Amino acid sequence: MRLLALVLAALACALSVPPLRALIEQSMVWHMLVQMPLLVAAGACAAAAWPQALGGRWARFNRYGLTGFMVAQCITAYWMVPALVDRAVVMPSADAWKVVTLWLAGVALRQGWVQSPLAVQLFFVGYGLPMMAWLGFYLATTNLRLCNAYSLESQLRTGQGMVLLAVMLGLAWGASVWRGLLPVPPLTSAVRSGTRR
Repeated sequence: MRLLALVLAALACALSVPPLRALIEQSMVWHMLVQMPLLVAAGACAAAAWPQALGGRWARFNRYGLTGFMVAQCITAYWMVPALVDRAVVMPSADAWKVVTLWLAGVALRQGWVQSPLAVQLFFVGYGLPMMAWLGFYLATTNLRLCNAYSLESQLRTGQGMVLLAVMLGLAWGASVWRGLLPVPPLTSAVRSGTRR
């Protein structure tokens, strides 16, 4: 898991520096559907690989996983705003901020996940994925260029990819919960755990 976290982080960061930076400068797909998910995944893997270092003190403020989910939701929603995506393309400082915050979103998401009961997970999955799908649908159907840094065709492909990604994530979450692959503590266990902290 530690190796995976380092590899994902290295790949994501490599897209922000030459020569691979040309990929996210020329294609909205590479920016929003490759680099951004890689950053979140890298943060989540890092939180799983170093749980004490990245989540030890955080746990007391993360009752039922609510704080972790809220932080992750706010950061990802922030980077779905087209104007901010433009800033990350043309401003190195904004791009660096994107890298750091999306990695932190992955850490927060992992910490929220392991401390949340099924009802809390369902609420945030049911809110976050439809938001992603709606934005993807809008990008795929509007005739307006919402990101000045990218062509309308690139925006269209990105929108289609976002809808597909939202559907795939929803199905993966549902299938994992159904098969018992995800650790979903019952609400009573979460209450006892939070009380002990």
